[in-house]
Amino acid sequence: MSSKWSNPDNNGSTKGLKLVIIGGVAGGASCAARARRLDETAEILLLQSGPDVSFASCGMPYFIGGEITDRNQMSVQTPGSLRARLNIDVRVNTRVTKINTETKTITAID
Repeated sequence: MSSKWSNPDNNGSTKGLKLVIIGGVAGGASCAARARRLDETAEILLLQSGPDVSFASCGMPYFIGGEITDRNQMSVQTPGSLRARLNIDVRVNTRVTKINTETKTITAID
C-alpha cells in the first residue's frame, strides 16, 4: 500500500484512509469510486449540497421534451446504491461551509 493511502496510528499499525469528498455528480462520485478501488478499507464520506449524488444532465433535454417523464430516471447513482456497491457514505442536501486544514475538520449544514 502506498504511504499516501495509509494512516499509521500510535501503535505502528496502519489504519485506512479517512477521505472526505465535497461535491458529488460526475467528479465527486468518480473520485469516491477511484478511492475505493485504491483502498478497500478507506472510510469515504461524500458530501453533496443538492439532492442528487450522480445525475445524468445529458438527459435534461429529454426530460424537458417529455420523453423522460420521471426525473428520478436521470439519477445514475443514489446514496443507497453507492453504499451497497462501494461502501461509500453519501450525505445529500449537505452544504460544507468551512474547511479547517490544520485540524482536518469541516463544518457542514443540512
